[in-house]
Order: sequence, then structure tokens, then C-alpha cells
Amino acid sequence: MNAVLPFIVSGIAAGAIYGMAASGLVLTYKTSGIFNFAHGAVAAAAAYLFYFLTHELQLPWVAAFVISVLILGPVLGLLFEVLARFLAPQSVAMKVVGTIGVILIVQGLARVLFGPDPLRIPQFLPNGSQTFRMFGVVVAVGQVTVTLVAVVAAGLLYALFRFTRMGVAMRAVVDDSDLVGLHGVNARGVRRFAWVIGVTFAALSGVLLAPLVGIDAVVLTYLAVQAFGAAAVGAFSSIPITFVAGIGLGIIADVSKTYVLQVPWLSGLPASLPFIVLFIVLLVTPKRKLAMPTAASRRPPLQWRGPSRLKLLSGVIVVGALVLLPIFDSLRISFFTVGLAQGIMLLSLGLLVRTSGQISLASGAFAGIGAVVFSQLMTNFGLPWLVAVILAGIIVMPVGALIALPAIRLSTLFLALATFGFGLLVEQLFYPTEIGFTTLAQGRIMPRPQGFESDLNFYYVALAFLVVSALVMLLIHSTRLGRVLQAMADSPTAASVMGLNTYMTRVIVFCISAFFAAIAGIVYGVSVNFAVSGDSFFSSFNSLVFLAILAIAPFASPWYALFGVIPLIVQAYVQNVYTTYWLNVVFGVFAVLTAAVGGTPTMPAAARRWFERVFGGRATAPPQAGPSFTTAKLAGQVSVGDGSGLRVAGLRVRFGGMLAVDDVAFEAPRGRITGLIGPNGAGKTTTFNAVSGLNRNISGQISLHGVDVSRYGPAARGRLGLGRTFQIPQLCETLSVATNVALGREAGQAGSNPFSQIVATRAERATTRQAAFESMELCGITDLADLQAGSLSTGQRRLVELARALSGPFDILLLDEPSSGLDHEETAEFGRILQRVVQERGCGIVLVEHDMSLVMGICDHLYVLDFGRLLEDGKPVEIAASPKVRAAYLGSEELEPEMKIGGAVS
Repeated sequence: MNAVLPFIVSGIAAGAIYGMAASGLVLTYKTSGIFNFAHGAVAAAAAYLFYFLTHELQLPWVAAFVISVLILGPVLGLLFEVLARFLAPQSVAMKVVGTIGVILIVQGLARVLFGPDPLRIPQFLPNGSQTFRMFGVVVAVGQVTVTLVAVVAAGLLYALFRFTRMGVAMRAVVDDSDLVGLHGVNARGVRRFAWVIGVTFAALSGVLLAPLVGIDAVVLTYLAVQAFGAAAVGAFSSIPITFVAGIGLGIIADVSKTYVLQVPWLSGLPASLPFIVLFIVLLVTPKRKLAMPTAASRRPPLQWRGPSRLKLLSGVIVVGALVLLPIFDSLRISFFTVGLAQGIMLLSLGLLVRTSGQISLASGAFAGIGAVVFSQLMTNFGLPWLVAVILAGIIVMPVGALIALPAIRLSTLFLALATFGFGLLVEQLFYPTEIGFTTLAQGRIMPRPQGFESDLNFYYVALAFLVVSALVMLLIHSTRLGRVLQAMADSPTAASVMGLNTYMTRVIVFCISAFFAAIAGIVYGVSVNFAVSGDSFFSSFNSLVFLAILAIAPFASPWYALFGVIPLIVQAYVQNVYTTYWLNVVFGVFAVLTAAVGGTPTMPAAARRWFERVFGGRATAPPQAGPSFTTAKLAGQVSVGDGSGLRVAGLRVRFGGMLAVDDVAFEAPRGRITGLIGPNGAGKTTTFNAVSGLNRNISGQISLHGVDVSRYGPAARGRLGLGRTFQIPQLCETLSVATNVALGREAGQAGSNPFSQIVATRAERATTRQAAFESMELCGITDLADLQAGSLSTGQRRLVELARALSGPFDILLLDEPSSGLDHEETAEFGRILQRVVQERGCGIVLVEHDMSLVMGICDHLYVLDFGRLLEDGKPVEIAASPKVRAAYLGSEELEPEMKIGGAVS
């Protein structure tokens, strides 16, 4: 025990700092909804400033402390609050990119101003180096002082958050800032105050930690991950638990040092423990505790997809330029080859981030593992070079599948955290070992293929890998896999209810991304002849750089790969020790700006029109003649069991202690339009979410065609014939209208089979094309086929969503306020479309709608909900005459029994 006590004491001091930093992180997250990945970068900035003031300007430590913590902290807090305001309406991915951009700025400037080597600073606290004995353990006064400062700071923060009016406002502002404003509280002022406190805590942590670990931009940036682990234990919510968890992590990490001295391959365990904790906690924490604060996201700028002739010509020009590049300058060939490897890495990351909407910060780890496996296959087994490359990439794919496990259950933000933690874990625990990059200074030998040993020859090998990788990416985007990946990125909920098993899709895309990241790592390692653990290409920090580059690249796949080559061309001609750091600053600045506006801007309209006029635009060809989709659909392509349609019995839905839906029962047979109406807040959409499987924390029974689907997921229910639309249309913004509509059919065909998700058969393609065309024609939107869905008006979007539901093999449709955004004539036409669908296709429709003219005109049977309970059901005429229903609608005169739609009277 005596041998462990010194480590416990030192662990308490470091852990208290981690806990304090994590408490500030939780505060800013809870009040703004922005998770600050740059929390550790703030600590680094404060530590560097403290060093400059005390060592360069020779200021007393008290003055330097006041400037570095009490002045710089609040100033940076105000700047972060401004940034948070710009990031608030953006997507979660852009929020992550914006704060990562700050990390690159701080890291780059710190290395430029203070050099690449870590700085050492002595203990500056009064009598900090003096020691005394406690329980037989030598304790430094500085350790006690640091611990007390952290405990007092965290205690004051908790008291403020828990017992003051400002604390109450902080807790409330993230949930509903408008409601807080109605009570006379300035929501922006509350957030500003929270950012000042949270960032000041980060600055204080950096200054206090500097004497313990030194000053290094990357190391102190990783302080944030230590804080992430503590915040995860506190469920990103509880400040006391977060602080105690920080102390616990510090103790465990320091105590573990005593047990790894005799186990060399575990030497990286102490530094890895916070990352292990972060990864595990994110895996086991219930999803409801990881729910992010909700906010409406602004649609990202739409990307223009040029004509095929333009793409082909551009490809020829780009590849031709890369082929000729060494001829003009062979002296810098090594830089160009590394640039090609980075291009492959961007293709790998782009498929994951841009195409599928999954943020991964573990690409460096995939590259490093790929390089290690390749070297072992070559040196230990003597495999042919190309075989070793491909096999190494395949071996890394299960690692990608492992990372896909958190992707299945985590949102974008927490997936980024989990993958960052995994990358750091691999870097700390795997890289320095014999099975990793070895303990040798030279690392692992990365042999070149026979006959291509020269730098020039291998450049063309690397170029071939880049071109093949780009062609594979183009192929993926043109196949079913590319379409379902984009559907999952833009609207995972809609993709799921259409029948796509998004869990399987995520596993597939992580495996493919891991494969190409491994290829990038191999090409890079071979280009420099050796792969070593300290190489920045394989570092987790480089994963942040790649994400920033990808975010600012203005082109679509695979053209953003060029932005992996360009930085190396710059470094080739500006060969300076600081070039890389200045590039990081530039990437960081543009990442922040790009995130603040929600993405890279699209090509100007005038330029688009010119290119389309010169190179020709795309047009959707009419489908080939074939069997009618309606006839084929009703001929038995959908298993309908006993034909009973949808039946709900005893449905109850709880949110915490509130019973939102209470003992609701209704039937919706095929061949009938069934209305589900009620005042706002009656539980209609909640019922739809339960019926479609989006909320499975329910009781009661839901049957579809006689099959109990109560425990089925939304994709399984979709494949059984249950389709739906949403109150807020869920379209794939970046895809064309025609592709959106076709996904109603194709998502179910993809289903859960990994091979079906990747490619479609010829018969499936023909059926999908025919179904999409007929559905668009039925809804009158064939003229919109080539437009991107993100450019449509609200009314057009609703018609596209309806057409998508009609193109799928669904015989029960749940339509949630489908006429919202339509004018009177469009609503009348919409009603006629629904009646025609029921008559021609024999499907059943459940309609949630506030337009009583539409409801009374087309519904055969109505169910009325009020406060989550079934109030009444019957024919529209009976419902309109019901005193109970009129009372629920506050005597509204909307419920008139003789309302007509298209001449049809209910």
C-alpha cells in the first residue's frame, strides 16, 4: 500500500485539474448545446501565454496568472460565445468542425511562436516545491494547493449552477431559450456568462497543469479528452459526478504506473486509461442520457453536380497534370507521393463523413494499423507486394466494424468522441509495442514493389492507387450503396422507416473506409520507407487535420482528394520547419469560417448555367415500357398475411412520468382512408412514432396484417408494408427528386442483407425506376425529377415525400399533416390523389391532418384523440356532430359534415 500512496496523491492533484476542466466543459455544453472539442486548446493557449509572460517578459507569476486566466479566459469565452451563436443553427458535423478548427489554429500558432519542442516550466505556486510527509508519503505543497484550487473552483461552480437564479437560467436556457426570454431573462447573456466561466476553467486548468506535464500544444489539447472521459462518466450533465470522475481518472492512471513496469507492452496503459473510459462509457450509457439538446438545423448549402462530360474532361486534366508533375520537378517527388497518400486518406474519410454523415476521428489509427499489418505480411510471410497491400486493407476492415459498434447507437457528436478516444487509445497503447511499430527507432520496414524502388517509379504506383481509389468511390456513388449512404446521411429516420437497416449500412461504410485508410497508410509508409509510431501521418491529431481539410474542400467526391495533394505541393516549394504549422492555421481558420456558414458554398448560378450549356445537362429519361407498377404491386409482391391492415390495441407511451398516449386503440384496414385527428398536443405524432417503430419504449400491441410487430424496428415494419411521411418532411437534401422517390422502393430492397445494400439486380433497378416514375406522375411532379430536393418549396417537398411513400411496397401509409404548406387548390388535388391511391392500389391510409376540409372530404372513418386518450371514433358525419369532439376543439366551426373535396362527400 505504501508503494501505491505516492501515486494516489499525485493522481488526486492531476485528477482534480481534469475534473475542473471537465466541469467547465459540461457547463458550456449544457447551456449552449455546443460540445467544445477545443476545450484543451484553450488550456494550451493559457499555458503558453503564462510561459511567455513569466519567462520572456519576466513578469511575477501572480501578474502572469491574472492575465493568462482571469483576463484571457473571459476574453476567449466571449469569442467562443460568438462562435457558438454562428454554429448553433448548423448541423452537428459543422459544430464539431468549427471547434476542431480552433484546435488547429492554436496548435499551429503555438508551434510557430514557441517552436515544436515541449516547454518546461517549474512549479510557480508559493512553496510549491516544498514537501512534507503525510501517512508516510512525501507530498508536495504544490500538489495540495492545486487540488484545493480545483476543489474550490468546482464547488463554487456547482453552487452557482444549483442554488442561484443564474444557475436556474443556465439549466433552462438550453431546453427552451424562447421560454426563458418570456420570463425576462436574456438567454444570450446567460450563455455568454456560461462560456466565460467554462473557458476560464479551461485556462486555469492549463496553467495549473503546465508544471506537471510541461507545455505542448498537442499534449494539452489532449487534456480535453481526459476531460471528455470525466464528462462522459457524469453523462455530460452532472458537475459533481464529473468532478469526482476526473479525480478518479487521475488516480487510476497514476496508480496503474506501478503495475506496468514489469509488463513492457502495457507501458502505454496509464496514458490510455481516460480514452478507454471514454470509449466504454459511451458504449454502455443509455441512449436517453446521451440525447443532445435539440435545435433546428439550417440546411447546408447544396452542392452542384456537374454534367458527365465536364466531370470526364476534368478527370482527364487532373490525372494528366499529376502524370506530368514529376517531369517538371523530379527533385520534390517525395512530397508529391505523400500528397497522393493524403488524397487516398481524404477519399476514405470523405466516404464516411460526406457521403454517409458519420464523423470518424480514427482515420489515423486505421492508417497506422494498415501500415503495421502490411509490414508484417511482407517481412514475416514474404507475400507478393500487391497481395500484401490488399490483404492488409482487408484485415483492417474488422477494426472498422468494431468502430461501427458505437456508430450504431451514438449520435454524430458522441460518435466523433468515441472514435477520437479510440484513435488515441491505439496511438498510446498499440503503436509503441513490438506488435505495433516496434520499440526500434526506425520502426517497421516498408518495402517497395520490385522494379519500382526508385522515388519516381513509386510515385506512379501511388498515383495508380489514388486513381483506382477515386474510380471505386465514383462506382460506389453510382450504385445502390452510394444512394442509401446519402439517404442515411440526409435523413436516417426516413431511410429506416422505408425498410433500410441503417445499422448494417453503418458497418459496411466503416469497413470500406477503414480499408482505404489502411491503403493510404501503406502508400505513405512505403513512400518514406519506414513506418514509425511518432510519425504525424498516423497520429490522432492528423485525423483532426484531415477532417478540417475535408470540411473546407469545395468539391464533391472524388474531387476533394486534390486537397490532400495541394498542401504537400505547398510544402515542397516552401520547405520550412514552420510550413506545416502555418498550413494548420490556414486550415483551422477556414474550417471555422466554413462551419459558421454551414458548409462550403455552391458554384454561382451563372457559372452553373454556362457549364451546363457548354457540356450539356442531365435529363431523366422516361422509363422503359414494362408492367404497371400498380399491377405488379397488387400481384403479390407484398406479403399481406390475412389482409387485416393495421391494428393498434392498448397503446401507451410514456415520457418520463408523463403518459403521452393512454390506452389508444384503432384499426386501419386496407382500401380505406382512416383519419386520426385531435387538437395540438393530443398525441397524434407520438402515436405515429410508436406505430412506425421510432419509439419502441411503449406498451400495448401493434399488428400489421395479423403479425405482431410491437417489438420490430422501423426498418422491419417498413419491409412488412408500413410506410409513412413526416410532419417536417424528411428528404435526402443532396439527392435529386427522382432519386428521393426511388428510395421509397430501393431502401426496402436493400433491407438487412449486406450484399443487397451494395448492389441492385437488373430486375430490381427496372422495378424501382418504373415505380418512381409512376409515383411522380401520380403526384404531378415529373417536371421536378432532376432538381435537388433541398431546393424545393415546402409544398413541393410534401408531394415528393408522398411520391416516395407511394413508390415503395407499402400497403399501409401513415401520413402526418401532408397538406401543410399547400394552398387550397393544391390541397384539393392532394385529396383526389389520396382517393385515387386507395381505389387503384387497395392500400390503407392513416391521415393525421389539421385541415378539416380535407379530413371530412376523404376519410371513411375518424378517430379523435385528446390529451393522449381516444375521445371518439366514427364516420365523419358522426364525429362532426359529436358534442365531446366540439368541446375538445373549443367549439370550432371547422367540423362541418358537408365539407367536400373534389366533389366527393364523406
